[in-house]
Amino acid sequence: MEQLQQTKRNPMASAALMLGLFAIGLAFIIPVYGLFCGCLSILFANLSRGSGLKMPDKALAGLITSIFAIVIALLLSVAALYLQQFLAQRFGAEALQDPANLQKMLDELMRSYMNEFQTGGSGL
Repeated sequence: MEQLQQTKRNPMASAALMLGLFAIGLAFIIPVYGLFCGCLSILFANLSRGSGLKMPDKALAGLITSIFAIVIALLLSVAALYLQQFLAQRFGAEALQDPANLQKMLDELMRSYMNEFQTGGSGL
């Protein structure tokens, strides 16, 4: 009878994959935590190799998902900082402290843009 080849379980590779998937979800909600989990996933993926040169498939999938999560977290963080800077320059830093006043200013800005792009009353 043939013996089935059993693969060795690698908890570091499984941890890298799970943290990579978790990091993608966190990158959209709280980018700083997504960045942290993504970095941990990369660390676990590298540790899963052990003394060998080849990375297990789970670890490679964890590495790819964690890189994707880090890119998402960085892009969203930069976009949030850019938006904050834009609003502070446009309406003043004190306007960012009062959400109701900021909403009113954004509504006025949107109305001014909509007035610029009117089609003359006819449908598109």
